[in-house]
Amino acid sequence: MIHTAQAALQHTADDWMQTCRRNVSGTAPFTVAEDNRLALVFLNAGRMAWDVLQGILFRTAGSRHARDGERMQRYFRDAATYWTHVGARHGRAARTPGRLRPAGSSLGPIPLIP
Repeated sequence: MIHTAQAALQHTADDWMQTCRRNVSGTAPFTVAEDNRLALVFLNAGRMAWDVLQGILFRTAGSRHARDGERMQRYFRDAATYWTHVGARHGRAARTPGRLRPAGSSLGPIPLIP
């Protein structure tokens, strides 16, 4: 599952760079829809990594590895910092695309930066 999350993050980073290149070259605008799509992939990969870390790895590593300075303790602390960051608020990010574009809307792309 960690490899899946890593692959998703790498693919999203590559996709983000391509989207930026298309925007800079004038080929295609960087739209709110593109930004939301990339953000949702990133957030889901973060959720997968968090679930594996706290649900499997940290629980099975044993208490010796949860002490200050231990690698697993640092992994957990870093992941918990991400998980509690405002950027990782999954519910809010998942609702954003639906609010921006009603179902069946035939409007063109919404530019991220007008």
